[in-house]
Amino acid sequence: MALRNSFHFFRLFSALLCALVLGACTSSQPDNNYNKLPYLASLSNAKVTVSGFSSGGYMANQLHLAHPEEIEGAALFSAGPWGCAIKGLSHAMMSCMATTLPMISQQERMTMLHKASRSGAIGDPALLVDDPVYIFVGQSDTVVAPAVTESLITFYQTLVASYNLKVTALPKAGHGFPTLQTDAECGDPSGHHLQNCHFDGAGEALTTLYGQLQPASAPEKLNGNVEEFGQLEFFDGKGMLDRGYIYIPEACRDQDSQCQLHVSLHGCDQSAEVAGDSFIRNSGFNRWADSNNIVVLYPQAKKSLPNPKGCWDWWGYESEPFFSRNNQQVSAIVGMMHRLTGREE
Repeated sequence: MALRNSFHFFRLFSALLCALVLGACTSSQPDNNYNKLPYLASLSNAKVTVSGFSSGGYMANQLHLAHPEEIEGAALFSAGPWGCAIKGLSHAMMSCMATTLPMISQQERMTMLHKASRSGAIGDPALLVDDPVYIFVGQSDTVVAPAVTESLITFYQTLVASYNLKVTALPKAGHGFPTLQTDAECGDPSGHHLQNCHFDGAGEALTTLYGQLQPASAPEKLNGNVEEFGQLEFFDGKGMLDRGYIYIPEACRDQDSQCQLHVSLHGCDQSAEVAGDSFIRNSGFNRWADSNNIVVLYPQAKKSLPNPKGCWDWWGYESEPFFSRNNQQVSAIVGMMHRLTGREE
């Protein structure tokens, strides 16, 4: 197992070196001709929650801590704890994906967390105590070691009430998002990091975040649509695509409806740039959103020289600290939330 992990990290380092030396990344010019993300009156009183897989899980965690006054719950799949990569990329790979190097202690992490809160880089962690949190552990994950995700569980145990924390650990699950909408077997690395472990990760996450829900709609009978929108008005860096996606149930177009907002973040190699609409269509969130009046926002990260796999910034490739409210991606996603809910300044 250790040899297999080492080989994976060697390949990841090699891909990064290749990108830096040869410029092996996308060079397409951004397109400004997408529709604008709309304001939806049905979201004016929405409970906003966030989820993410792998790098998206790290980013979801960062969003939750950066804006706990706005984000009221998080579901994290195959990711590690807040601030894990504070010592840089090499340490991130060896202690936040593998366990080759020791992770900073829980005491050090909490000291860093409270210092960041006092400086205004993140919100007040005391606001998380009543937030529901869901964490998924793939116990056969060879990319993000189960011990790393277990440290995320320990981290949240210090922040939220015990009855608000729910954990699923599947013995055969590898590094993939658990969904019923793929033929990739449990533990299979193919399928754009989607795996069928006969477990509905999206349903479990949304039920934890919003409470009892109506049964999910059948994939072929959804009433809403996935729509493309322009991301450039929210983002001025290089780490996000020119386009993002949103699923809007038909009922949520009615201004008299009361709907909720969920932000779903893909993992590395799962963005529309790499995997098309695979994660957006097949993660399972749209099925539950359709029957429960939940709008799902799918922001999109972009490949670049320092980020050849299109991961979210959880180790510091943007100019602002990755965990800060001022991080370009964090700011962009919150800007999208504000547009949809009508909270723009």
